[in-house]
Amino acid sequence: MKASRQRCLIFALFYVTLFTSLSHITLAQTAPRLDYTIGISDAARHLFHIKIQASNITRETLDISMPSWTPGWYTIRPYAANVIKLHAHASGKRLPMRAIDKQTWRIETEGHRTFTIDYDYFADNLNVNGAELTEKRGFFLGTNLFFYVPGHTTGTQSTLKFEIPDGWRIATGLKQSKEKNLYLVRDFDNLVDCPTVMGDFDDFTVTVLGKTVHIVIDPKGQITAEAGEMLRGYVSRVIESQGKMFGGLPYDEYWVLYVTGRLRSGGALEHENSTNIMLMSMPPDPRGLIGVTSHEHFHVWNVKRIKPAGLIPYDYSKEQYVRELWFAEGFTSYYGDLHIRRAGLNTVSDYLRGLEIQIRRLQNSEARKWLSLSDSSTITWLSYGGIGAGFTNFSTDYYNKGELAGLLLDLEIRGATGGQKSLDDVMRSLFEGYYQRGRGYTNEDVEKIASEIAGQSFKDFFTRYVNGTDELDYDAALKHAGLQLVGGKIADLEHVTEAQRALRKSWLAE
Repeated sequence: MKASRQRCLIFALFYVTLFTSLSHITLAQTAPRLDYTIGISDAARHLFHIKIQASNITRETLDISMPSWTPGWYTIRPYAANVIKLHAHASGKRLPMRAIDKQTWRIETEGHRTFTIDYDYFADNLNVNGAELTEKRGFFLGTNLFFYVPGHTTGTQSTLKFEIPDGWRIATGLKQSKEKNLYLVRDFDNLVDCPTVMGDFDDFTVTVLGKTVHIVIDPKGQITAEAGEMLRGYVSRVIESQGKMFGGLPYDEYWVLYVTGRLRSGGALEHENSTNIMLMSMPPDPRGLIGVTSHEHFHVWNVKRIKPAGLIPYDYSKEQYVRELWFAEGFTSYYGDLHIRRAGLNTVSDYLRGLEIQIRRLQNSEARKWLSLSDSSTITWLSYGGIGAGFTNFSTDYYNKGELAGLLLDLEIRGATGGQKSLDDVMRSLFEGYYQRGRGYTNEDVEKIASEIAGQSFKDFFTRYVNGTDELDYDAALKHAGLQLVGGKIADLEHVTEAQRALRKSWLAE
């Protein structure tokens, strides 16, 4: 009887798996497909021209929508406001279409299984989540420019073709095909997650842990050969340090895009296999770039692969509220700084001075007494990236306090395990147990994993410091490394044990 039940269960699982596979195949066969071409309508007037070939259309109407926000930059933006002369046509005839909301249009297909969508896009916003076109170059993030079919093409393969002037080149994390200027797109997430530079730029490559890293500086001529070599060294060392922590790099190639010019605002943004770092100009000493580069590269794990559950899948139509941005950004800040130290690019004293600055920043913030890390993560949509003059952003900076919470949690785990385990183990556990299994995490998951690794409960830690507004107990954590906070400075305890010295050495790679 038992063997019979087992056979029935095996057959049931077989048919469920088969049905699921056939369902996925059927959906892929029936889903609309959009293939994109980007060219130039009038560079002097900042106008891109975009053509979308829609195919596999089986319905009387087709809705197309433009994102209202960019993942990683948590603010609603009217990207669709820059669309000009939008129309769809087939067999030489315009197809009827009407606006459904501020970012969505409905096209009457009139029985056509394929048709073309054309429009210009005004690109005069050189910004971390923007787009710019001039007679000398182009830059864009796909959330600005490209439409998708809600519910379908976010999971459909496509292509992106570039029609660019002679002498221009392309730098993007998209996968290049064998055809010149044609790129293969895994899905819409992939399309809009790859910032792109078009024009003439300086570029360097370096191999790190067997993977190629491209370093692009746009526009060309801002860096000397000597500074370029220094930058290659800095970037490769910090990426190597991060990669070794996770046992390798999770991409085939990585693109670091340093984009300079007349910015609406500076900043940087993380992507699955690239980052766009926006600057007014390149600093004379490339060492000044390593902090932001380290932070953004660590995001290839934290937030691009290790994701809050509330960001799976991305919903480009509206805000996605999550309580875990303190972990996604704050812990990335912690490791961004820590890996600069681990890579030997600064001294232990330099690193500790950086922590002192972060502590002063938090202690000078009145909001820390009123808004928890979780709540500040949730309401970030009110103020992310800054709002107009006069707006008072009364919120806890979850980059800043999140970094310090990461410091405390790391040291408490190290202390509880005699230096045998650390926050590194929590990050690896999330990567292996959540990302590689297609799962997102919550605050409760982080607490559970940290508690299991440390062999002690962190419920009180999360209640007080993550979901509450208690003051961070710096000394309780620092003592595990033989340190204390005195007058805003991190200093040795009066008596430092060998165990504390060993833990500090492991933590700071002394």
